[in-house]
Amino acid sequence: MVVGGAYLVWRETDDLGDAVQRLSAGRMVASGVAAVVGTYLVERIWYSLLGGLGVRAGSADAAAVFFVSQLGKYIPGSVWPVVAQMQFGRRWGAPRRLTFAANVLLLGMVTASGITVGAVLLPWSSPGGLARYWWLLVLLVPLLAGLHPRWVWAVLDRLLVAVGREPLGIRMSARGLAASFGWAVATWVVLGLHLAILMTAYDDVGPLDVVAAVGGIALAWAAGIAFIPAPAGAGVREAVLTLTIGPVVGTTPAVTIALASRVLLLLADVLLAGVGALVRRRGVGVAADDRGVSPS
Repeated sequence: MVVGGAYLVWRETDDLGDAVQRLSAGRMVASGVAAVVGTYLVERIWYSLLGGLGVRAGSADAAAVFFVSQLGKYIPGSVWPVVAQMQFGRRWGAPRRLTFAANVLLLGMVTASGITVGAVLLPWSSPGGLARYWWLLVLLVPLLAGLHPRWVWAVLDRLLVAVGREPLGIRMSARGLAASFGWAVATWVVLGLHLAILMTAYDDVGPLDVVAAVGGIALAWAAGIAFIPAPAGAGVREAVLTLTIGPVVGTTPAVTIALASRVLLLLADVLLAGVGALVRRRGVGVAADDRGVSPS
């Protein structure tokens, strides 16, 4: 994980140095704070899905598990966070098929909500937006149809059988599904602001520019998740971001902003994973002391 993350930063070192000089330290810090908040909100999506499936986990413990396991996305394949969370879920007495289902639903929710937000916002974010993004509106219809609960559960049950697990046997509560979608929309708004802060280095940012940033980063994340071989959507997310905010700030600034966003979000992952590891270690220590044994 460390090697994968370090490589993503190292390969863009020169461009990143130029980006910091152009964007200013103040903007990078402000944008970084938004990146941390947005990354935290992704965990809230997952936690809502867990609760909707009947998994009862402490909020702090679940956050620690999520953020530590998320570092696995920097290893090619994008499946390692799912594997780790299936293992960690045993401490809550959750069958692996439920934590597997929660993670599949998380990927589906992030992808579907990202495409939905992109389709709703991008066509109206600029005078030529509809001509550029009309295909998103067309894609929205089959996407929403595919999100019907009957299809979702059928696909999940087939996936579980394919990996040698029992079908779910339960269904997601409407409350859990609605809450997760609400957290997803909040995630795109905050991450869009994270992007808009960086965009102010090149021009005044108006309401439509913020709309383009929110829709752009939502669509970029959805595309990055859909391209499974790329670790954390590397390359794919930046390409989509460049295409979506390029018409607003110009192609070269868009590339710089996309690279800066990548590094800030990577640092947010590392920071939250570090906090999560400390919280989990402290929790293990307290539990061990309560039992009169030494944590190891």
